[in-house]
Amino acid sequence: MFSGGSESLLPPLVAIVLAIATRRVVLPLASGVFVGSLLLARKNSAPWWDSFSVFYESMWVSVFSTTHLQALLFSVLLGAMVGVLEAGGGMQCLIAKLSGRIRTRRGGQCLIAASGLAVFFDDYANTLLVGGTMRSTADKFGISREKLAYLVDSTAAPVAGLSVVSTWAMIEISYIADGLRIAGVPEGTAAFEMFLQSIAYRFYPWLALAMVFIIAWTGRDFAGMAKAEKASLAIRDQTSDESSGERVTSYPRLLWLAAVLPVCGCVASVLIVLVVTGIEGADVDRNGTSGWLKTVSDVLGEGDSYLALIVGGAVGLVLAFGLHRIIGWISYRILGMAVLRGASQMMPAMLILWFAWALSAMTEPDKLDTGGYLAAVLSERLDPQLLPTVVFMIAGAMAFATGTSWGTMGILTPLSVALAIRLDPVSGPGGAIALSTCGAVLAGAIFGDHCSPISDTTVLSSRASGCDHLAHVRTQFPYALLVGIVCVAAGTIPSALNVSPWVCLAMGVIMLLTLVRLLGKAPAENETTENDTSENETTENETTENESAGNQATGNDAAGNSSVDIA
Repeated sequence: MFSGGSESLLPPLVAIVLAIATRRVVLPLASGVFVGSLLLARKNSAPWWDSFSVFYESMWVSVFSTTHLQALLFSVLLGAMVGVLEAGGGMQCLIAKLSGRIRTRRGGQCLIAASGLAVFFDDYANTLLVGGTMRSTADKFGISREKLAYLVDSTAAPVAGLSVVSTWAMIEISYIADGLRIAGVPEGTAAFEMFLQSIAYRFYPWLALAMVFIIAWTGRDFAGMAKAEKASLAIRDQTSDESSGERVTSYPRLLWLAAVLPVCGCVASVLIVLVVTGIEGADVDRNGTSGWLKTVSDVLGEGDSYLALIVGGAVGLVLAFGLHRIIGWISYRILGMAVLRGASQMMPAMLILWFAWALSAMTEPDKLDTGGYLAAVLSERLDPQLLPTVVFMIAGAMAFATGTSWGTMGILTPLSVALAIRLDPVSGPGGAIALSTCGAVLAGAIFGDHCSPISDTTVLSSRASGCDHLAHVRTQFPYALLVGIVCVAAGTIPSALNVSPWVCLAMGVIMLLTLVRLLGKAPAENETTENDTSENETTENETTENESAGNQATGNDAAGNSSVDIA
């Protein structure tokens, strides 16, 4: 086994520094792989130009690994399904159908948040679908575009990061598998089991979603969001009248089924394959003595997660394509273009994956053994119980600087998982420190993403919601920072001390409720709006129209132009 000492840190350090400096991901990752190739060539006493063959071999092996090919295939399938759902109109029809039943401002905000939960399979699709279709609902109830962008942005990545069936899931499993391999854990179902167990330890996504519903339900806001909401309420009625007039769109009556059934079919297929293959695995493991596994999590953990996600993606794509054709009478040409467009949207992420796999391969024990060196150095200097918090902060800082959560996870997850296992070898992958550290990478990446003005999802959320980008960043930042602080205080620190993650989440929600109560303030009209009758609303509309009709007309023209851009 080769241990490169401090030199083994160079490949990931080069990738991190260049990613922060250039605000790009692919070139820094490629640079890290090449630096690793140079070190391996020197280790083998080969001339430096042999590093090119090492680089080529590393890239080839990384992309043609069976599990990696399965991850790429699932990404393409689910991306294609998302493309069909976006182009076919089924999801827009469903959201429009639900929004017509809302009568209060509180209900409008909760519907926007709930719509974000419904589109759990991809963060990009979430921001574009919910942001684009919920503008009229926001205008109707005087919900500011800043609040709409916040509700959209703060549900998109968190729900995709927590979902077992999403464009994030296979990627996370793959990164965890790389970390386990670096730590010397035998391959098998350990990566999927760790993925499932770490969901409860992803404190920032959970608490960010809790914060969204706390804000939506209480109507309390603070900092810049409070000012934006107050200004929006002042022009609510004129905005509602004009924007709703511009946005009337007719859909086939049952087109909403073309959104619901593919998602349900995808999830059901994943669960069925997991259970079937998991039961087979249980039959092998029980040695004729213990019978069926007693818990659902055990069965799912034994299942073939890669096969399940591929089957689920294929079923979802076929249903989405067929139902939009049958119910919506969408042409084959449009649906075919939607499939290609959706699949192509996954290509940048797949390229990041490819280079991240190659970089993590460079740090394995039989090569540079970066994890072994870090464990040896930090075991005497860092309390293992502080590792989740440190990893959360590093991931947050890196995602903030680079604007990419996927790139952050690709660089940090394998090393962090391997380091956590080596610092706590007794507990292993199922220990609190390993699970909390694993969850902290994803949590920190999403936290930094929410705070960053250059994040792709932040830009998409403001654009889809028709909100000024800097206004969205300025109003969302205090909320994200508050959740991040609570995440550390109630999540990463106590969970590493073996406090149940569900207890940590409960404490975090209580802290958020208390802080919103102390810091937040509801607009004067907010409370009366939710109890007003339709007659009172009409009276208020007439008063507001006389005061703001001129200025609002210009604002609505801008909103209309923005909606054309989104389409």
